[in-house]
Amino acid sequence: MDIKKTLCILSLLGITTLKAQTAGQNYTLSPYSNFGLGELIQPNFLQAGAASQTFSGAYSYSLMNPATLGNLRYATMDFGMHGRFGTIQSGNETQTFNGGSFSYMSLAFNNYRTYKRKVLEEAVNGKVVKKYKSTPYAWNSAIALYPSTSMGYNYNYESSVPFKNRTAHVGSGGINVLELAQALKLGKHIQLGYSGGYMFGQLKDNAVFSFPDTIGFQFVEDERVVDVKGFQHHAGLLLSLEKDSTEHHLGFSYGFHSGMRANLSRTAQTLELISNGGVNRLLVVDTVLGEQSGNKSFTMPASFGVGYQFRFRRAFSVSLDYRKTMWGNYSAFFNPGGTLANRSDYGLSFILNPMDEKAPGKKRMKPPVRLGVSMAETQNVLTSAGNPYTVTEQRAFVGFGIPLSRRYYDSRTLRSMVHLQAEYLTRGKNAGGLAREEYLLFSLSMNLGDIWFQRRKFD
Repeated sequence: MDIKKTLCILSLLGITTLKAQTAGQNYTLSPYSNFGLGELIQPNFLQAGAASQTFSGAYSYSLMNPATLGNLRYATMDFGMHGRFGTIQSGNETQTFNGGSFSYMSLAFNNYRTYKRKVLEEAVNGKVVKKYKSTPYAWNSAIALYPSTSMGYNYNYESSVPFKNRTAHVGSGGINVLELAQALKLGKHIQLGYSGGYMFGQLKDNAVFSFPDTIGFQFVEDERVVDVKGFQHHAGLLLSLEKDSTEHHLGFSYGFHSGMRANLSRTAQTLELISNGGVNRLLVVDTVLGEQSGNKSFTMPASFGVGYQFRFRRAFSVSLDYRKTMWGNYSAFFNPGGTLANRSDYGLSFILNPMDEKAPGKKRMKPPVRLGVSMAETQNVLTSAGNPYTVTEQRAFVGFGIPLSRRYYDSRTLRSMVHLQAEYLTRGKNAGGLAREEYLLFSLSMNLGDIWFQRRKFD
């Protein structure tokens, strides 16, 4: 398929699914998404595995560190989606979840690339031998669209104090990011990057309090809708060193937010259950509250990340990553009394055949195979059996890529890649009134390479 047609189709699909996610797409059913802005998705390209700070190639980069964009050499389109299947257990109660979501969409391209060549002369056996040293410089850009958080929960609890009652909570929505990234490659060893993203989305919470009385059931519904907008920023640095047959990469990133504002709409109504001819329906008795806060500012957390990658020739790579997000500094008027803790994420990735382009002189490209694990001490600290408990996440994944080559009229060969991945995720514990979640995720991603902005050979 022509790359322009592919871009149009995937763009429309991405915008449609992202709009659905904002309205409450079937992405998650987690009681832990009821805190803060919802479940953090930590988006990154499937081919990066858990290497959020150092994954960088001729066709791809990392969304978590814009400096990794500096190695890009070809215009590349990325589109990803996944399905999630699992269970949520709390006490003797079990819920199942089957859903899926759009993961990300990105278009990356090269603005400028040049090589500074220098002639070096040295004497060998009495003769002057010329050697040529080439230093690359580049400026690359990328546009990305992806969900950042997702809210989805459906739970209830019952009480007999001061009388028998039941409260049901249903939540949906999420925050999305439209991002523009820029990166500079300053020689063989240093890459700098910056990305700025517009954050937008809507969070919904619907709480229904019910109790019986002498004439039937009475209900009080409290609906809260929060519209969020603002900006996120990431600055990144990638240092590279080649020695013999090995490469070493160090990545650093720092993130912060600005202009974060939200509008809270709240409506509270009393309802009555009416039965007529065997048909039950809820009748609005009275609207006791209807208000809007207007746009007010709130504070989002800063974050930083550091990563190291070791690569041996084109054979394999090993990556270690750490990321800290200061959710303890989060403060929002629409989450009064909500207290979050700083979040720590750890990742380990191993990739067999890590290079994302075909080796010179080889007819075929070896498919990459990746596996890894990650662990997070999340921002949610809850009370379990009277003691504070930090909710943790564990993840293990295995995946591979299927390369597809295409030859151009000037004999250049570019490749696209279809990535597949299976993942196992657990969160929380089934004890002390908390919930344990277990999920299987199956992901599909397309990494499409092409040559753009080039004059035709024939008109």
